[in-house]
Amino acid sequence: MSIVDLRFLFEDPEYLNESNLPNYGSLDFVSNGSHIYGEIMWPSADFDKPHPCVIMLHGYPGSARNDDISHALCRIGCVVLVPHHRGAWGSQGKYLVTNCVEDAYNLALYAHSEDFAKKYDVDINNIFLLGHSMGGNSALNAGKKLDFLRGIIMLAPYDPTVLLSGSKETYLESLLNEGKILQSDGLDAIYDDIVANQDSLKFENSFERVKDKNLLILAAKYDSVSINEKMIAPLWKKLSERRSLGNQRLIEYPSEHGLLGRRISVIRDIAYFLKGCLV
Repeated sequence: MSIVDLRFLFEDPEYLNESNLPNYGSLDFVSNGSHIYGEIMWPSADFDKPHPCVIMLHGYPGSARNDDISHALCRIGCVVLVPHHRGAWGSQGKYLVTNCVEDAYNLALYAHSEDFAKKYDVDINNIFLLGHSMGGNSALNAGKKLDFLRGIIMLAPYDPTVLLSGSKETYLESLLNEGKILQSDGLDAIYDDIVANQDSLKFENSFERVKDKNLLILAAKYDSVSINEKMIAPLWKKLSERRSLGNQRLIEYPSEHGLLGRRISVIRDIAYFLKGCLV
């Protein structure tokens, strides 16, 4: 079997060898002194080795998950890490946007390490960061610092700096509505962290460091959270005006922020992009 096999994107193989079964285990990774919990999934040993590795980054912790994507990527032959950032869903530490970026960066280094690669048969030249919403911010701002990273995939990405021009009270209210399960030092601490780091977090300011990277942006046309013309368009305009050395695509679906109604298309587009980037 090949390294990735798109036949199994939406289908199970007819036969599973009981000695080569796909499976999953617990992720317990220390990021800047805090234990990050989650899941590691690995494909059937029938796939050729080493495997690509995709690190799935969740958005601002509310209720949204992307398990359909992680399972599909594992089915086609990827090792998939599904971490819960500091202060989210039981992981240690305090939630901050910059902590999420650090967690993503540290996890990518972990996946790139000799020990991890040997244990899970990972190809250190084919590691991807994939993030939804605020996770798209984590993927972009961690990925731009990682020369070895094979690609960045952003789903309805949320630039946390864009709405800072409005009132602080409105910004905090939107954080409160989505972040009721967070462990943090409060909404003001999260807000102040974004303000203090807005120059480094702003999507458009990543242009020089991502202009030649493999980059897939999947946007939602009717997104009421990640406002495309304000959050995605400024960076994409710069990228589209030059001839990139990387594989770069922007796809817009007629959907809302969760990309519901187009999840099959989302999974298919991610898989084809990933396969096209492999070395």
